[in-house]
Amino acid sequence: IQDCWEGERSDLFVMTKIPGGLNASQVRAAHKQNLLELGLDYVDHLMTHFPSDWDEKVASPEARRDEWLALEEIYKSGEARSIGISHYCTQHILDIMWVAKVTPAINQVEYHVGSQDVDQVMDTCSDLGITFMSFSPLCGPCKYEAEDSLINGDLVAEIATHYEGKTGSQISLRYIVQQGIPVIPKSNTM
Repeated sequence: IQDCWEGERSDLFVMTKIPGGLNASQVRAAHKQNLLELGLDYVDHLMTHFPSDWDEKVASPEARRDEWLALEEIYKSGEARSIGISHYCTQHILDIMWVAKVTPAINQVEYHVGSQDVDQVMDTCSDLGITFMSFSPLCGPCKYEAEDSLINGDLVAEIATHYEGKTGSQISLRYIVQQGIPVIPKSNTM
């Protein structure tokens, strides 16, 4: 950030993640590494990336609770202005709410045209005051035929023809935004 941003730090909103399935000391170490790599004293939002480790070996409610409490410590220290979760379903959220003193600000979940609200997690987030955020709104990690693309596939391109100057990707994003859901794009290239 220091190499490419010349403005004030307060003009940036920096979100970052730590891996899921970490114990308290690993959470602190991962966050310290994030701060070091970013060259920052704090981030605006820190979230756990997944409700378990990628191999799903550390996947218990207790492990989620321990990780969440470690995030709360970072929040209380001021090194994260808000904290949240990513890819959590309703049960995962309830697991951490048993011990949470700070409600997750965000649950970032892959959501796009064609997605469904798996296990009513959107309602759970709403009921608990957690912002449901769409990750990968153009279906970056999805496998699909070209005609199903949410950038320029048949459905979104056809809808776009009804709105002057609009593209398929704009239609896809608008679908989500009109539901009151914030989006964060995913890119595989920079």
